[in-house]
Amino acid sequence: MKYERNYGIDLLRLVLMYMVCMLHTLGQGGILGVCQAGTVEYKAFWFLEILSYCAVDGFAIISGYMAVDRPRKYEKLVDMWFQAFFYSFVITMLFTLAGCNPVWEKADMIRCAFPVTFGKFWYFTAFFALFFAIPILNKFMFTVEEQSAKIAFLILIILFSCMGLFADAFKTQGGYSTLWLIILYCIGALAKRGKVFEQKKSFTLIIMWAICIFWTWAAHVFQGNEQLTNFVSPTILLSGLLMVILFSRIRLKGTVIAKLSPLAFGIYLFQLNQVIWNNYLRGAFTFVAETNIILGVVYAFACAALIFISGLVVEFLRTKIAKVIKIPELSKKIVSVFHWMLKKVCVILK
Repeated sequence: MKYERNYGIDLLRLVLMYMVCMLHTLGQGGILGVCQAGTVEYKAFWFLEILSYCAVDGFAIISGYMAVDRPRKYEKLVDMWFQAFFYSFVITMLFTLAGCNPVWEKADMIRCAFPVTFGKFWYFTAFFALFFAIPILNKFMFTVEEQSAKIAFLILIILFSCMGLFADAFKTQGGYSTLWLIILYCIGALAKRGKVFEQKKSFTLIIMWAICIFWTWAAHVFQGNEQLTNFVSPTILLSGLLMVILFSRIRLKGTVIAKLSPLAFGIYLFQLNQVIWNNYLRGAFTFVAETNIILGVVYAFACAALIFISGLVVEFLRTKIAKVIKIPELSKKIVSVFHWMLKKVCVILK
């Protein structure tokens, strides 16, 4: 069976990663931290923050929404581990040797060499566990009937999102957890299987998306209510899902987008490198909040674009290096060895 590539989703991955860059510009960059509550600057920059907040949920929802019923390629996960290793250990080591990492410690460098074990990138650590759960989850996802899929979709949202407004009963940790990524994967897959919002016009979905954004923003800036401003929030979750559905409807023919889209995850890893995150991003953009509001918003977009482009260039170079040193071939060999070892261990379990 031939699976047709959805270039609209490829475009969405790039858009969502730019939104992640915006989140880090406003948060780690220090812009939100220097804005006084009630000011025009506070309202404007928090609007950009909430506008971008659904990006993290969106990535995980894409995994489920675009899931296909075919065997997983575990060498892809190994490739991603080497990618994380590059940004966690190699980049940190280069900064250290260049004298740009004054607070380095030997123990920390060891932790950098094991990015999943020590959670250097929380999203990748969570995704690493999700990857192994996907084949089991798919057994249900691709056999469930449409009506049952809709019911399961609603139950997951009520239990893990709506109830999360009152207490973290199921320990989703505000969305920074493996459990939440698993839930988002299931929500994406069930939404596709249950044909959620499939009959609704795109204009209607855009209005729904706008309501989610403005509702969350108004609650935060006018009422000081932060319950909706987190990854497990129903409004943030729904806005992420709506973006996935809307972009999946876009019909594009773009080889450029197809080539850039796989680089998106590297942009995330680039900015989360501990040296870049702590030494170069922290408080780097506070000047933005001190300028004219219109100019400040332009600066915010420009700073996010700078992070995005920098990460894109570094990730492009990393992919070229990976091909030269034959990381894909090494990944396949590692998977083969682990498969052989697991088969031997399974004999013991008979």
